[in-house]
Amino acid sequence: MPDERESQRSRYRQIAEQIKQAIRSGTLRPDSRLPSVRTLATQYSVSPTTALKTLRTLEDERFAVAKPKSGFFVAARLAEAEPPQLAQPRLIAPLDEQTEMHLAILGSECRVRLDLANGDSALYPVNKLGLLMRQMGYSKPALLGNSVKGTGYLPLKQEIARRAVDYGCALSPDHILITNGCIEAVSLSLRAALTPGDVVAVESPCYFVLLQMLHNLNLRVIEVEAGAEGYVDVEKLTALFRRRAVQAFLTISNVNNPLGKSIPNEQKARIARAADENEVVIVEDDIFGDTAFGDRRPFPMRAFSSNVILCSGFSKTVAPGIRIGWVHSVNLMRKIASLKYTSTMGTSMLSQAAVAELLRSGGYDAHLRKLRRELAGQIEKMRQALLRAFPAGTRVSEPEGGYVLWVEMPQRALNVRELFLKARDAGIGIAPGHIFATDDRYDRCFRLNAGFGWNDEVEQAICQLARWCRESLPAA
Repeated sequence: MPDERESQRSRYRQIAEQIKQAIRSGTLRPDSRLPSVRTLATQYSVSPTTALKTLRTLEDERFAVAKPKSGFFVAARLAEAEPPQLAQPRLIAPLDEQTEMHLAILGSECRVRLDLANGDSALYPVNKLGLLMRQMGYSKPALLGNSVKGTGYLPLKQEIARRAVDYGCALSPDHILITNGCIEAVSLSLRAALTPGDVVAVESPCYFVLLQMLHNLNLRVIEVEAGAEGYVDVEKLTALFRRRAVQAFLTISNVNNPLGKSIPNEQKARIARAADENEVVIVEDDIFGDTAFGDRRPFPMRAFSSNVILCSGFSKTVAPGIRIGWVHSVNLMRKIASLKYTSTMGTSMLSQAAVAELLRSGGYDAHLRKLRRELAGQIEKMRQALLRAFPAGTRVSEPEGGYVLWVEMPQRALNVRELFLKARDAGIGIAPGHIFATDDRYDRCFRLNAGFGWNDEVEQAICQLARWCRESLPAA
């Protein structure tokens, strides 16, 4: 059976190459109709699935375009069909002394909290959660008295699976493992799916904790920058898949950190399809999915392929200190569970039970509506203040959810490493851009957190950051 699958895979590539050669030579002219799936299957004596994969491959490589209800056509301009220039994999170097110091400082106490990616405790149902924990600790003492083993509290796993239906995912509780936060879920997934030296594609800018995680696991990385839309450049990413240049793609496809954008469904489907066809593992961090501002929660990439390893949690929605995460995998759950048991063994059952009851009672949905509304207002208020205060040429992201804004200062402004230290000395916390990449490409950028609300102190902090930026620019 594996030989047959491999034969089919190589066959659709052979057919695609023949059609590409005909396009290059001019035999197939721009805008001309390509054979239908049925015709292609008959001509080459292959299955309809293989024929469709051939046409999808031509579309992914921009030799063809699909027109609804009309079929596939040769791309109008072949020059645009040439594969984009690809980055080379690199090992993430050990942190230099300055960056190590910045990461150590980040998150420590300061007067104005603009550096994290969460909110004030007033945003969360902490009183409700505390009451649930007290009630369940009293009524179910076994939650505290028994040893913490296994894959998690079954009612919580059932609630996670129930909710997943609303965002396009059919998850079995048997394939869900509860973890100590989403970060542990991602780490376990990478360890289960990859071996040291493997290459992982990431969105750029990339959440700095994920970059350091890849470094600690001795994995190489290719950073794929965002396109003009604010999410990962899908052309460059899928080209990496087709060339077998990466073994995995680590993504925050919904409300990316730090840009705050979500990949549209049609592009998620395209990425997932290309990953499946080229045996690339997708590890998806969906921790911000529930914070999306729209009327409907965006679908994760897992909705478009059952092979995606989906990770999420409740620290961004229920309470930052709750540290309840989870991972779902169809193919690697046994290995993930083994790694969990031999590293942290288990996760607090009482916390799991309280979150499960919050989900079951409907209190979570009411809370989410309020949280999204509050965050959307706080984000917009801070964004407008940044645009007013900072000099012309400053760019500020337009997040579709979450807590943070990404600020890009004018080209000749001060280096963000200097700005970070100035801000810290003044009691202002920011996340400097250089920690979101393996090089200096974001040395004029920084991330700000709007989750702690808007007040005079925050406004003054933004005005001070803007003043340092303006003072560093050459006189007009």
